[in-house]
Amino acid sequence: MTTARLAEQRGWQLYLVGGAVRDLLLAPEDRLLIQDIDLVVDGFHRAADTAAGVELAKDLQRTCLEARLQVHGRFQTAALLWHDDPQLGSLWIDIATARTEFYPYPAANPEVEASSIRQDLYRRDFTVNAMAIRLTAPRSGELLDFFGGLLDLQLRQIRVLHTNSFIEDPTRIFRAVRFAVRLGFQIDPQTEGYIRHAIASGIYQRVQAEVDRTPALQTRLKQELKYILQAPYWKAAIQLLSDLDALQCIYPSLQLGDRWKQLRLADRWLTRFDPAGSLEHWQILLEVLLMALDPADRGKVAENLQLAADSIQRLQQLDQVEAALADLPDCQRPSQVVQRLRQYDWPTLLLVAIASPRSIRKIIWRYRTTWSQVKAPLDGNDLKALGYKPGQQFKEILETLLLATLDGVVGDRDQALAFLAKHFPQ
Repeated sequence: MTTARLAEQRGWQLYLVGGAVRDLLLAPEDRLLIQDIDLVVDGFHRAADTAAGVELAKDLQRTCLEARLQVHGRFQTAALLWHDDPQLGSLWIDIATARTEFYPYPAANPEVEASSIRQDLYRRDFTVNAMAIRLTAPRSGELLDFFGGLLDLQLRQIRVLHTNSFIEDPTRIFRAVRFAVRLGFQIDPQTEGYIRHAIASGIYQRVQAEVDRTPALQTRLKQELKYILQAPYWKAAIQLLSDLDALQCIYPSLQLGDRWKQLRLADRWLTRFDPAGSLEHWQILLEVLLMALDPADRGKVAENLQLAADSIQRLQQLDQVEAALADLPDCQRPSQVVQRLRQYDWPTLLLVAIASPRSIRKIIWRYRTTWSQVKAPLDGNDLKALGYKPGQQFKEILETLLLATLDGVVGDRDQALAFLAKHFPQ
């Protein structure tokens, strides 16, 4: 292996760590495709220099010019990214010096310093992620398992390494749930106890009250929610988070409650109307979840999570749009519905449909499946061919013709021509 040889030339030990080791031990070789590799550099008899990981990444990049190098100076880590294979996708290799870390206060970013491979593994979240495989001689291929990760893989359980782990970083609760559901594991009873203790302690309420002190926490929390809501197992993960009362980490008053049915309905609508995934499905599902909050809190939480501007705006304006469309069932003609609904984007209408009574939901469904697809029998080119001059009247004619088509007054080209002759004679 080129990277191991480069490390040996520098007098360093090199280890494969984290999720790649876990997946190697779990998956049959012929079905394993690892696209995210974490490597750790350590010295032979003492800790490597803090910058060793970055230096090794630079050495590797010089031998693989097609790779793009990114250096994260604060944590003295580096990443190499390949985009070579259109079928296999990209390959990430993260390289860091073995390090230990501590949290100056709950939910803060960790402070790090160079250390040994054992200490590096000890700082990780769960035992199944705290194993390493040595890549350099003389004992290349050796598994390092100081904390019982292999046994926990065999027992199919997620076990945390540290008592205060969830107090230090609440996103680890979401990671525990994500790994448990993804791998088909259980969260071991003691770890579940630590989760419940952390939530009951009120630490997350205090963190949310001082959100300006922990912007990095909000970034990590958003990323974990994205990982979960993008995954095929998201329903089971959200249900488990709710069972653990962990949705309080997003906002203290957030409960799943009746929102569960709305989440499932939103998922069906997204699958039906956006199968290609042109919308950010995970973000819309998160918006549906945040709809459970008081209107005054929705936008604030969305801003804290650093959601996209359009997402924040939808949550802030949802009540006004709902109120504006409350009388939608009173519309007598399809053209009236189209005139009311076409001013809103589709994600906004989806949220309104999810939050509204069935009568309104049925109208929005009909609009999306039928009425929004209707086109008039004549277009602008036809009008020009008929001798109409382009201008403001064009827009009026086409609009009137479309509304007449929606209401069944115009059905084909001949009827459209007769309609024009009657209402817009030349």
